[in-house]
Amino acid sequence: MSSVHKPEVTAGASERRIGARVASFFNRLTALSPHGSAALRDYRILSSLVGLSAVVALAAIPAMPVWAAPLGLVVGGLYYLIFARRERRRMQLLRQPFPDAWRDTLQRRVPLYSQLTETEQRRFEGEVAVFLGEQRIYALGGLDDGPSADGAQVRLTDEHRVLIAASAAILLLGRPDWRLPTERDIVVYPSSFAEETYSMESNAHTIGMVHAQGPILFAIDAIERSFPRRPSYLSSGLLFQAAPQFAQSHVGLHEFAHVLDFLGQQGRSTGVPVLLPPSVQRQWHQQLSVERDRLMEGNSVLNPYGLKNEAELFAVSVESFFQDAQRLRSHHPELYGLLADFFNQDPASRSLPMTAVASFRPWFALGSSVRYTA
Repeated sequence: MSSVHKPEVTAGASERRIGARVASFFNRLTALSPHGSAALRDYRILSSLVGLSAVVALAAIPAMPVWAAPLGLVVGGLYYLIFARRERRRMQLLRQPFPDAWRDTLQRRVPLYSQLTETEQRRFEGEVAVFLGEQRIYALGGLDDGPSADGAQVRLTDEHRVLIAASAAILLLGRPDWRLPTERDIVVYPSSFAEETYSMESNAHTIGMVHAQGPILFAIDAIERSFPRRPSYLSSGLLFQAAPQFAQSHVGLHEFAHVLDFLGQQGRSTGVPVLLPPSVQRQWHQQLSVERDRLMEGNSVLNPYGLKNEAELFAVSVESFFQDAQRLRSHHPELYGLLADFFNQDPASRSLPMTAVASFRPWFALGSSVRYTA
């Protein structure tokens, strides 16, 4: 009797093996990478669909030999190799050990880093590593900071590069799916420069600039001021010091906010990134109008430089969101909520207990504000 059922048992086992292989392939296809790259998973799925479509298309050609149809899988493989190149490069960068010197810079100079959980710190380090692996950062007059950089007008160190990368990582921490453009060079000046001529004149006041489709310019002394070395509260007398009139300027956050604003807008910056759904964009336009009126009335904690246009209003709002989160949440709850949703972060809840002992509501004053240029 056992011999009668043996073919059926063998066929059933074969079907189970095939099913297990299909399930295993599907799991590998849809699984996230060890670093959680949904983009790389999506490219695997798209490549498989492209390959399958190519197989079907070849099989539908009457004169095509049957054995040629599977060659369509090569098309899917080529699609993956070409279009997933950046994501595969990112995975290589993320697998490399994070340098201790870079981590030391983050611990000493970037307050947010110390407020993160261990998992968030690893993600933050990953964003810094990817940024430094993808972006080109040059000193004015030279391409590097080594002996071969003849003519370089600024000593650009690894610490400076890490601080520039950290500025971008702060914005990207809650959005691992966002990708900054890599075609923009980052050029670092030793100090402020003239907006029209890009020269360092005695009356120059521009500390950062983002061209519509060109480089990003930073004054290195402004980067240094954006990440001050933190003194002891007890030794410096800062324990009971009131908050500044508006958030401390942060040229890195400001200019990378412009970069996000430029994405997908054909060289325009409107203050409302197209990364937002259309319905949310309408809310943003309405809220920016409200915030502009509040600035005009002197009833705002935002930097008055935001009165220049909506793009600058968005950028100074981003600065306040990360630099002055508690006051922004307290006095501009609607704006804070929009920014929290946009960046998928809640920096006010991360603030260390002693960072804001007293928080006084500032009022608008006609004073010179930090000068940026979009």
